[in-house]
Amino acid sequence: MNNRCLYIFLFLLIASTISAQVEKAKQNADTLVVEHELQNVDVVGQQGSGTFQRVESKVASDVAGVNGGIEGLVKSQMGVMSNSELSSQYRVRGGNFDENMVYVNNIEIYRPFLIRSGEQEGLSFVNPDMVDRLNFSAGGFDVSYSDKMSSVLNVRYKVPRHWSGSARVSLLGASAHLEGAVGSDNGLHYSHITGVRHKRNSYMLGSMDTKGQYDPTFTDVQSLHTWRIGKFSLNALGYYAYNRYSFEPKNRETTFGTLTDTKHFTVYFEGNEDDQYRTGLIATTASVFMADNHSLQFTYSSYRSKEQENYDILGEYWLQQASSDDNIGVGGYMEHARNELFTVINAYTLRGRNGFGNNALTWEAKLQTERFTDYVDEWEYRDSAGYIASPSDGIIDFDRHVFSDNKLNGKRIMAFVMNDAKYIFSNGILTLNYGLRLSHWDVNNETCISPRASVVWQQGNWAYRLCGGLYAQTPFLRELRQADGSLNEQVEAQQSWQIVAGTDCYFNLSERPFKFTVEAYYKGLRKLNPYSIENVRIRYMAQNCARGYVAGVDLKINGELVEGVESWVCLSVMKTAEDISNDGHSWIVRPSDQRFNFSMFFQDYMPSNKSVGATLNFIAGSGLPFGPPNSERYKQTSRMPGYKRIDLGMFKDFARLKDGSMRWNRVQSVRFGLEVFNLFDFSNTISYFWVSETHGGMYAVPNYLTPRRLNVKFSIEF
Repeated sequence: MNNRCLYIFLFLLIASTISAQVEKAKQNADTLVVEHELQNVDVVGQQGSGTFQRVESKVASDVAGVNGGIEGLVKSQMGVMSNSELSSQYRVRGGNFDENMVYVNNIEIYRPFLIRSGEQEGLSFVNPDMVDRLNFSAGGFDVSYSDKMSSVLNVRYKVPRHWSGSARVSLLGASAHLEGAVGSDNGLHYSHITGVRHKRNSYMLGSMDTKGQYDPTFTDVQSLHTWRIGKFSLNALGYYAYNRYSFEPKNRETTFGTLTDTKHFTVYFEGNEDDQYRTGLIATTASVFMADNHSLQFTYSSYRSKEQENYDILGEYWLQQASSDDNIGVGGYMEHARNELFTVINAYTLRGRNGFGNNALTWEAKLQTERFTDYVDEWEYRDSAGYIASPSDGIIDFDRHVFSDNKLNGKRIMAFVMNDAKYIFSNGILTLNYGLRLSHWDVNNETCISPRASVVWQQGNWAYRLCGGLYAQTPFLRELRQADGSLNEQVEAQQSWQIVAGTDCYFNLSERPFKFTVEAYYKGLRKLNPYSIENVRIRYMAQNCARGYVAGVDLKINGELVEGVESWVCLSVMKTAEDISNDGHSWIVRPSDQRFNFSMFFQDYMPSNKSVGATLNFIAGSGLPFGPPNSERYKQTSRMPGYKRIDLGMFKDFARLKDGSMRWNRVQSVRFGLEVFNLFDFSNTISYFWVSETHGGMYAVPNYLTPRRLNVKFSIEF
């Protein structure tokens, strides 16, 4: 406890020192009133909470990266960390992937459960071409958001006012969208927006150490339709995705180690992998907007997915000392899986909002039903001697064997009530947000109550905020699954009490607007469900047997380094640890303990020709903890090398003249672009393959991510 108090004191001291320096610099800079918001990226209040970063979604199409899109943009935000360009998943302030929420039009979005690696992941749900507004919170969010402990990505799709569309094609895939509207504002008004995407990752995966026949194809289509007449509106969102990952490995060669102790790892493969993920969502929302700032909204959503994971991979390997070609490890392994998961989640939500003077009361009641059919049959065998000995009892001793056939049916009842209040004084504006959230899950018969509150004081060019409360992450299927595949239905919600203190400073440099943000936070964690992670697969212990903490500071400065376009720089320093009961050890680092992270997104264009521009996306972070497979958690405290990556994008827009004005009336953009992924060809490690050497020791062979690669793309918007 004393150490945690020391961390809090040091972080607050750093925050106050930085704030004082910014105040001193501000006195020498031109003043800028708060109402002059930055054009593209700004931290604004979401329902008065003051914890959300508002990101201009148009920037998403300009982010250079293997995945790019909305998640590529989020990874460069304050408090967000990632160590894989192949995955759209990210960690926020010491949490794991499962602790993040994604909402589209107030509908919670789920991702496939059986994904093991970024190569299998495919397209994320959010289609950048359909996004109107994008808000992101790294913590301290209000009670209107569900039961997760780390972050919220809140997406609002467009309600078009006129006809337009776009088409994009690159070496990694293609996408297109069309939107339009008919009717009048006073009478019946109808609008629609539809997007189709196709992604094929074989070009990128073919550059990795493991060679073979890669055939990953990911396709989705989604459409939003809105009808409005008077004060009544009805919208319907439909989504379908078919993702298939097919792979027939041939061989792998990896060189690792140091200059004085270099090793060479060679594997020859037989077999193949064929995974399929089908996902669908239908959601309908009916809204009535009554007089005096009163509204009522009913939403029905149904999510369904069928996931299949099938592979049989046989490998024979040689581990050699590169300087002498001596074999120090020879063996083989075999991996097998026949896994299938069928998921149905239905949700019925009634939400109301009532305005009374300076107050706005929001409430919601929600019933959610869940049905899982979970079949698991997977095993792996590793033999360092090069053969499988025939045991006397006829039973093969697998390194890991999981077999289960589970069915889980549950109902969740969720509700919240929240009040926003705004008071205007002569010297500033005070905004209050406070509320109470309740949830009950009939599987473990647990009821969680979560109070949360925030206060924001806005004065001149400064804004100060303090927010926090209790956050309870109720378990889902993954948190219940034990090492042998069976479900522990008595697992309870993990809990986190959080406090976030932050400040924003608006100022001018060279007559252009900038904003500096600093936030210090602390999370006290209890009833933790410890986990280990490999690539993007999370394996829980399925017990509430640990306590922990997270403490850190995030800093961000954003503004127009180049006139008219937004750039930003973020820096995060964080520590998270846990104490597992009865393991014979005290505090150990958590798998998400990435102490340092730096990110930068920069945009520029040629001063003499504004139709030619470039973007640069830079991420650098310290290494994550890891350990031997299937080992105790206290042994998983070694460190991977740090993650660092620079992606550069350059483009020419033929729809614009040199001064930046439009060449044609109906065409907004005609871009030809060139992207350089991993500009400096850094070798980043995502996980390890463990092999035994002849004397019984083990070596961790790094699984490297993608090297430098070029991408060509073309897009048109009209």
